Amino acid sequence: MNELKKYIDEEIESGIPYLDVIAHKEHEELYRYYNGKEGSDGKENLFLYSCSKPLTVATAIKLVEEGKLNLDTPVEDIIPAFGDVYLEKNGVRRAPKTKPTVRHLFTMTAGLTYNGAMYPMAEAYENRQDKTPTLAIVESFTKAPLMSEPGETFRYSLCHDALGAVIEVVSGMKFSEYMKKVILDPLGMSKTYFSNTKNESVAAQFIADSEGNINPLEKANALVYYDGYESGGAGLISTVEDYAKFGAMLASGGLAPDGRRVLSEESVKALWEKQLSSVSVESGFTCVQGTEYGYGLGVRTRTEPTEWGLPVGEFGWDGAAGTYLMVDPVNKISVVIGMHVRNWPVVFRGKHLEIVKHLYRIFGVK
Repeated sequence: MNELKKYIDEEIESGIPYLDVIAHKEHEELYRYYNGKEGSDGKENLFLYSCSKPLTVATAIKLVEEGKLNLDTPVEDIIPAFGDVYLEKNGVRRAPKTKPTVRHLFTMTAGLTYNGAMYPMAEAYENRQDKTPTLAIVESFTKAPLMSEPGETFRYSLCHDALGAVIEVVSGMKFSEYMKKVILDPLGMSKTYFSNTKNESVAAQFIADSEGNINPLEKANALVYYDGYESGGAGLISTVEDYAKFGAMLASGGLAPDGRRVLSEESVKALWEKQLSSVSVESGFTCVQGTEYGYGLGVRTRTEPTEWGLPVGEFGWDGAAGTYLMVDPVNKISVVIGMHVRNWPVVFRGKHLEIVKHLYRIFGVK
């Protein structure tokens, strides 16, 4: 225990504003330690950014489990505007050879981009009429050319935002309401919710520059484009303790603490089974925890075991501000690490896994 505490304390002394580490074996808390500089507000709400993605794909896989959604259904069958997607070269438009499917949204291979400036979101938001902001803005994604043929290239993008709109249409509920019904409420995650463009209750936010200096940053999420827009890729706010309930459920094979089933074991396994092998996964960017990861249904998934205990199938994600989820479905261990530093790989690359390695030594996992 003291060895990990020392490691975390040294990271705070080196300039990281705060670290909040929590680990569970199934639903039993095995470890919790927090350290932060004065003014870091680390135990308050924090942006999850990309750590929204695992909750989004878990919500979507629930619809698959219920027989309401099929991974290979063309997205246009659910959101008709996707029937208009196109590619463009030298000013000439053409239809894609393959229609984007729900699976392509899960696996970031639908040809979308994270360059939101390409899409006429403002017009869509203003003219949404009876549509939710989420559905209206996602429909605007079809007004710009795809970046690649669907299914051919992994591209980190707004695919999971589009998946949120799919969840809305298929469930017949707002994205947030369906997530609350099937994931958040069964797990007692009362402090997890979609944010507006600004939210002053979030923890202090920081950014690392190219030289490793860490400076304060405005409490705003540029990926929540308009109030009411529920970004499946980056729109959720939670606390480390609340989000850890989600990780513990996944590590428990889909069970809540009271034994109720939130997801089937087959659904949890479907998330981490490797999907991308024949297409390129840019591991240096998308799986910044190392090249020994592939990509499942919206999560990184380990393809090689470590000598110190992580098995093939360990999965999770890491947010743009450094918040991190790790789920070990074999040893039934989950780890959540909270921090709030944009551009964190400059100052923290590889260190999430180092914390997990310390934990596995403590737990005696081999």
